[in-house]
Amino acid sequence: NIESLRFAASLQQESTNKMALSASGLFTLLAVLLVGPIYYGGLHIYRNRNGIVVEESSPKPDANDEERDVIDTQHYLFALIGYAIGIGNVWRFPYVIAQNGGGAALVAYIVSAILVACPLFLYEMIMGQHIKLSTIRCYDKVRPRWKGLGIASGFMLFVVLCYYGMVIAYTLPYIWNSLQTPLPWIAAGAENYWLNTVLSSVDEQTETVSGLGGVQANLVAALFCVWLIVFMTVGFGREVLAKITYVTVLLPVALVVIMVIRTVFLEGAGEGIRFYIGRFEIEYLWNARTWAAACGQALFSMSPGLGTVITYSSYAKPKEDVYRACMIVSLSNCFFSIFAAFATFALVGHMASQSGVSVEDLAKRNGSGLAFITMAEAMQYFGAAANAMSVLFFFTLFLLGLDSAYAMEQTLTSYALDFFAERGLPKLPRWKMSMLCCTGSAFVGMIFCTRRGNELLEVFDHFIGSIALLFVAFMEALMMNWDFTYQRMEYALAKATYNNPDTPTGRRLGPTSLCKLDFFITVPVLAGALALYLIVLDIKDGYGTYPGFIQTWGWVVLVLIFLISFSTLYKKDPTQLAAFDMEDIKIDDSDVDNRNTGEASAPAVQLSEVI
Repeated sequence: NIESLRFAASLQQESTNKMALSASGLFTLLAVLLVGPIYYGGLHIYRNRNGIVVEESSPKPDANDEERDVIDTQHYLFALIGYAIGIGNVWRFPYVIAQNGGGAALVAYIVSAILVACPLFLYEMIMGQHIKLSTIRCYDKVRPRWKGLGIASGFMLFVVLCYYGMVIAYTLPYIWNSLQTPLPWIAAGAENYWLNTVLSSVDEQTETVSGLGGVQANLVAALFCVWLIVFMTVGFGREVLAKITYVTVLLPVALVVIMVIRTVFLEGAGEGIRFYIGRFEIEYLWNARTWAAACGQALFSMSPGLGTVITYSSYAKPKEDVYRACMIVSLSNCFFSIFAAFATFALVGHMASQSGVSVEDLAKRNGSGLAFITMAEAMQYFGAAANAMSVLFFFTLFLLGLDSAYAMEQTLTSYALDFFAERGLPKLPRWKMSMLCCTGSAFVGMIFCTRRGNELLEVFDHFIGSIALLFVAFMEALMMNWDFTYQRMEYALAKATYNNPDTPTGRRLGPTSLCKLDFFITVPVLAGALALYLIVLDIKDGYGTYPGFIQTWGWVVLVLIFLISFSTLYKKDPTQLAAFDMEDIKIDDSDVDNRNTGEASAPAVQLSEVI
């Protein structure tokens, strides 16, 4: 094994000596980097020539003011779409599908999205808009006993943000080295390049390394570069963030469309696509592990439970139709995952046809293995376009990650501002607090820059990104049932949308039967049962083949989230929410039924609206 590694390293060194700058890779990178400046520069010139004056709002710098800043509908939608659609849609979703029966897993994912993730996302949007406070203060106002759950949600957000920043950072060495021809991971082997050049991971068979191992300078540089970009984007106001978000949301969509069009016509692509949607192993639908993976992916993708949706919605316009916004975000997220997977499986099918390895073996690598080994290796089969397609793929991952990081960092900054305000600490400008949060996330994230950092990341992704997220979703559903109530949820939505042009009588939660089913049953029962199932499974068998001490890290953080959540449940203080009366809003109760037949003056969201 040592000799093979030395041989691979010598090949890589020899290849490095022969490498040259790729014109196609450089041109592609410059093209995608200049999309935003060219668009806004052209827009500025057009407005100046035509005398168009655009008044820009001046948002308040602090998130803890009683009179909260209001963001416009377009920014609100783009921010939530960017938050929901992340790297997991490209590297986590295909792995879940491949590992759990193809079409069966796809069915489980769609059902989980409809019955758990999307409803919870909607209810968080309604709560945030109604209460107008960031998550911790929002939960405290619903009833003080839930403040611990809010703090646990904030702590979980910080942990996810720390390792998610590292995932984004992994793309930077690949983007940079995509400018070299031939691609450096081709000569040495994509797996060897990922494990030894990028991660410098520990080989258990030949090395004895205590703890997490040393910190890798190349990964630290990439990580701090990511956090510098995040800070420079979010630290200087929502107007700057909004303009960048429009580009970072739309550009990955365009790049994915290009990749799908290019890959589906490759030789062998059909085999990969058949493995994706043409394989329906129905026995997987009777396996709880399939549902746990599918529900975990639906929740991780939409990410209710981390507090970002509530915090962002607290800045929504008082008359914002969050029901319509939720339909747009949910459908966009699900469609993007399903559509982007065609490119992944088409490319895997082509690679299988060229290499002789089965589609199943290639597709069932875990998330990081699928993105940075399988997909990286597949770039060579594009021939002269290898460097250009490599830049497109890894830059797409980079942008998808940034959008989610922007939203999570904004939420973390709001939590920090609230914390300072509650304790009478010095009031910092938002950009300074953002700088502190980004710096803290970068330094804590350095534990994932160690030689065992990727193993720790994958363990955290399991314990926090799956089990803890399911647990928090379960607890949040209990809070909504017991103290916020379904009636108040209906009242909040109706009040916000009453007298809107499209909903003159106010929008109601609908379809009524489905909303009541998920509010009272499917969200709490499925989330709680699947979290318990994963906990029992990990206690019994452990998680994968990761070292015991790394799994212990995951358990410690998970138990800490449990303890924080339970820490305030003893409080008996009543709710701080004002009493409400549905009679305050003139709502025609037949409106819901009429909408279903297309006869209402306040129609449900139609597909044409979403498009």
